[in-house]
Amino acid sequence: MNGTAVVTTRQGKLRGKRVMTANGVAYYSFKGIPYAKPPIGALRFKAPQEPEPWLGVRDALADGAPCPQIDEVFKEDYKGDEDCLFLNVYSPQIPSWAKCTLRAVMVWIHGGAFCSGSVCTSVFGPQFLIEKDVVLVTMNYRLGALGFLSTGDSVIPGNNGLKDQVMALRWVQQNIAQFGGDPDNVTLFGESAGGTCVHLHLLSPMSKGLFHRAIAQSGSSLNPWSFDRKPRLRAFSFGEALGFKTDDSQKLADFLRTVHPKLLIEAVPQARKFEPERDLGITFFKPTSEPRTSTEDVFLPDRPEVLMAARKFHKVPLITGAVENEGIFAVKEVIEKPSLISRFNGRFELLVPKELNSKKNPDKYQEDVGRIKKFYFGDEAISRQNLERYIAMNGDIMILNGVYKQAKIHSALSSAPVYFYIFTFDGKRGLMKRAVGGSRFRGPCHGDELPYIFHVDMLRKMDPKSPEMRTVERIVRLWTNFAKTG
Repeated sequence: MNGTAVVTTRQGKLRGKRVMTANGVAYYSFKGIPYAKPPIGALRFKAPQEPEPWLGVRDALADGAPCPQIDEVFKEDYKGDEDCLFLNVYSPQIPSWAKCTLRAVMVWIHGGAFCSGSVCTSVFGPQFLIEKDVVLVTMNYRLGALGFLSTGDSVIPGNNGLKDQVMALRWVQQNIAQFGGDPDNVTLFGESAGGTCVHLHLLSPMSKGLFHRAIAQSGSSLNPWSFDRKPRLRAFSFGEALGFKTDDSQKLADFLRTVHPKLLIEAVPQARKFEPERDLGITFFKPTSEPRTSTEDVFLPDRPEVLMAARKFHKVPLITGAVENEGIFAVKEVIEKPSLISRFNGRFELLVPKELNSKKNPDKYQEDVGRIKKFYFGDEAISRQNLERYIAMNGDIMILNGVYKQAKIHSALSSAPVYFYIFTFDGKRGLMKRAVGGSRFRGPCHGDELPYIFHVDMLRKMDPKSPEMRTVERIVRLWTNFAKTG
């Protein structure tokens, strides 16, 4: 039976609706809730600010606008709006309607290489998780230049997308009890770039006390695409790609605030041409450490590996892991651009993380590159006939190495438990492998576990006894039990 419900938050009243899962379980849905002021005009490139209150009852019945983006992987057109800092809340029960025990809260951070993605309900439906009696929160955050550009100084210190997430977590602390959620039992979880964000929150002083458990799926701040060591160079190259050449941070920031967000997104391919070398992954703007001169609260005071070595991370229970064949995601690029295979054969070091390169010992770097090539390809060149090896190498370099190191360091230095998983089920709900043209390869692809955690509208209903739905039951039970009890 459908109906409406009204909840009072610090900013004002929200009208949501009562809906049912396919299995007849009722829950309450509140969508498009603003958790910060729109980051427009003078607030572009600034840390988020508290949302304005409103009078009367605000409808929370539809998803908020996604943040400005173009999905390079799926070749989607530009979409989004700068007024995009919205979150959704899904709850089995509202306290004002009946006495209820506060439930564990799970807060989701979507992936998308820090440049695309949103939490639209058609892709991140709450039904599977809700049926396990938890409260789910999903959020948008600023992407691309708007979320992650940094001038490397106090003008635009960077990490605004991550600071958006902190603001959403603060909103949860202030308001989630009104939706039946327990602010003292919050699990942060995310996948890919979202998993990296989860790990960065473990390292951030800004996030202290805002969550109590963490699940980082296929993402780590130690991945080669997750952290920018030279954000200033990238910011000024970006300005040059837009036709504005300067070495003054304030002038660059003032100019970039005048540019339409669509042009900011479309300029990225041109800006890539200023890069001296190919960057691993599709990320361009990404998280970075912030200058100590920053006038804002600092999200990340140092490089992730430095903070981890110094034990400067939150000691909370952690699940981390990956899918079996992460690297299938990479075949789309080489299938669409066969010339890349020749380029990689000529300069294999383009596939190797730059962090291995030491100016003090370039001979050792070339030695390491040769050893990596030998390990995966023997004496063969990369070709369309041995793409399985390319996939294995790509998955190890881009995802598994960082995730494994993350688990190893946390388990050695943290007093809280660390759990490691590999998702191996290759079923009909896996969408990513098909989307990137990798169906002929064995195992699940990067992102293929997500439809086993979230309801996806485009997927047809399956028999509860099917292997796919048994896998849904298993992973959702594992994730929600962890959220409830650790």
